[in-house]
Amino acid sequence: MKKRAGKFCPRCGAPAHATDAYCMHCGYSFSVKKSKKISLKSIIILIIILVIGGIILQVFFNQSIIPKELIDIFKNMTSATSNVSTGTAG
Repeated sequence: MKKRAGKFCPRCGAPAHATDAYCMHCGYSFSVKKSKKISLKSIIILIIILVIGGIILQVFFNQSIIPKELIDIFKNMTSATSNVSTGTAG
């Protein structure tokens, strides 16, 4: 028995020639490259690197990650909220 040179479509299982770019049965492209999935481990490593980078920026360069204007806005919001809850005027 002769072994047939060729391939099979991963989508529909139809036989195809080794030189075909598309499945003649369902149109699947054989040149499609599978995309890599981002693993949870990669995401955790990225977060750790960003946190360490932020700490280094804060400690060594005395630079805040959060802009001073944003911190001031947040402080004003929290002080206004505490004044409303205590019944005092600001």
